[in-house]
Amino acid sequence: MATSVASPVPRAPWRIWRSPYLWLATVHLLGDAVVVLVGGLLVPLMLLVAVVAFPLAYLGIQLTVGATRVVYAVGKLERARAAITRDQVIAPLVRPAGTGSAAADARAALADRALWRQFGYFILLLGMALVGVPAIVLAWSVPPVLMALPFYFSKFAASKAQLGPFVVDSVDQAIAVAVIAFLFLFAVSPLLIRGLSAVDGILARNLLGASETGALVKRVDQLVTSRQQVVDSVESERRRMERDLHDGAQQRLVSLAMTLGRARGRLGETNPAVKDLIEEAHAEAMQAIAELRDLTRGLHPPVLTDRGLDAAISAVAARAPVPVQVDVRVDPRPSLTIEAIAYFVVTEALTNVAKHAQAARASVQIVRTGDVLRVVVTDDGRGGADPAHGTGLRGLVDRVSGVDGKLAVVSPIGGPTTLTAEVPCGS
Repeated sequence: MATSVASPVPRAPWRIWRSPYLWLATVHLLGDAVVVLVGGLLVPLMLLVAVVAFPLAYLGIQLTVGATRVVYAVGKLERARAAITRDQVIAPLVRPAGTGSAAADARAALADRALWRQFGYFILLLGMALVGVPAIVLAWSVPPVLMALPFYFSKFAASKAQLGPFVVDSVDQAIAVAVIAFLFLFAVSPLLIRGLSAVDGILARNLLGASETGALVKRVDQLVTSRQQVVDSVESERRRMERDLHDGAQQRLVSLAMTLGRARGRLGETNPAVKDLIEEAHAEAMQAIAELRDLTRGLHPPVLTDRGLDAAISAVAARAPVPVQVDVRVDPRPSLTIEAIAYFVVTEALTNVAKHAQAARASVQIVRTGDVLRVVVTDDGRGGADPAHGTGLRGLVDRVSGVDGKLAVVSPIGGPTTLTAEVPCGS
């Protein structure tokens, strides 16, 4: 299974010998020597070309861009090698996006921190190879040779074997060396390989891959952008529905009502029963027009798009069953999406005032301060409003939080009630 850890080699001795990653790690560490000979020479050469060639007008700029591409290609191959031998998933580094200007692309390439991180990786890998190759020889070659020492030490001159500062000149000593070599091979060699593999993996993850923090920040930015696109799309769809209802269904109902009115006038008193039916149909048509008009206002009133929050909120206040004082100071005007959310907050709050608050008066204040639009709706009603126990207020919380806004309701029993929404509205 793919992993992001530095080394998948098990730690426990009884598992480490059965793990294929032990032998894959050995192959990888031996391969570091080859990579150092190729990548360790190629990458510095390409960076030297990139830096030296940059001032050489058009040809130099092309060489610079090409050299940085080679560095990224070598880094990609090294990430692939880590995936094969360690199952290590390393987030790829991304070259700076092209701007259409070769000179600007070359400057961006030389200023790219990821480019120099890859350079640092291959320099450090040289040290890894200088340590890793001798360590592999020590781990896998020397212990087996010493384990066979009791069988051949007597073949040396004077039947002695020189092991550094120690001299083996008896069978007992040779057996002791063989036992130590066996224990080293069984317990120490695998852990030595595991440690070297872990260091190698840490270098690759930190220098050849995008940082986890940077990846998370990028992902959060993408999610914020996509969420804003969804919110804008929904508001755009609301406006389209409002236009379709206003220009289509509502106009047809108005035409129907007018036709019924003319039919009622022409019919006169000749047929009272039919006239009563026409009058009933006319009344139903007028009621449908009124309900449709209220529906379109709830979706997205045309006055909000045409004249902004001040006119739209004033129109809502004029229709409210209680006196509403309106204070709107919004300059510059926010986006249509933010305006729609503020309008929705005010209309829902005033609807709750009319239905539940038993208030004598209310007030609406909308003020833009910097990049924050603040909406405050207050009434002198009986209080007790709680977003946790009301679908209307819960809907307001969801609507505002959809654009990283905040909504708070202060409504003690006996009143007054103050609803405050703060919505970021950008520059």
